[in-house]
Amino acid sequence: MSASLSLLVLRCADPTASMRFYSQLGFVFEEERHDRGPVHYSARLGDTVLELYPAGHRSGTVRMQVVVPAGAYDAMALRAEAHAPPHPLVLEDPDRNQLELVRATTRVRELATAPEPLPRPDAPFSLWLEFENWVSAPEDDPEDEFFNMTITLGDGTKYALNVWTFGVVDSLRKEAARTGENLRGRYLDAPDLFVARMERPLLESVVADMIANKALKDEWLVRVESDAGDEME
Repeated sequence: MSASLSLLVLRCADPTASMRFYSQLGFVFEEERHDRGPVHYSARLGDTVLELYPAGHRSGTVRMQVVVPAGAYDAMALRAEAHAPPHPLVLEDPDRNQLELVRATTRVRELATAPEPLPRPDAPFSLWLEFENWVSAPEDDPEDEFFNMTITLGDGTKYALNVWTFGVVDSLRKEAARTGENLRGRYLDAPDLFVARMERPLLESVVADMIANKALKDEWLVRVESDAGDEME
């Protein structure tokens, strides 16, 4: 698997003001506090978590590109139009971090912010399935889809996989033949796992079978750095 971003921490002069700003873009926050650390706000964006922390003695700005729901994008674009915004649309949050907004299309999943379920110590595993947290579209076909899946074992060990249904292969070959990519569909980059259908009961059976046969691969492991807690103060 390629690397991916799992956590983004912004240091904010006023975390509450920043939380209100990002909420207008469709982010949904929860108030959190880790041990004796400061109160902060957390929002899940698919596989990435955005956290808004008090700046304290730290400072600095970043620029991000953010895909936002169509309604939120249109509202922001309309509001900024009177000020002749640059193209693409770029906003600044209260701490002057820059956000380049991208309008979600019908093929971009608008993810909900339901937290990943915590495994019970007596349970063999729990699953976070991306398709259970996106807004369904009429054209969705459970036998022609791809999605991300996180497996959390009872001891907290996590595996992250990109999963395709068998039907996706034919669809991607046809699309590549049309666009000329991948030698016109003569090869494809492989995902981590193929399944027959996008549905929880099947995936639970698949994961149980992989666990029983010791088929969970080390390359799927979500590794936690030993100093990851430093960021949480």
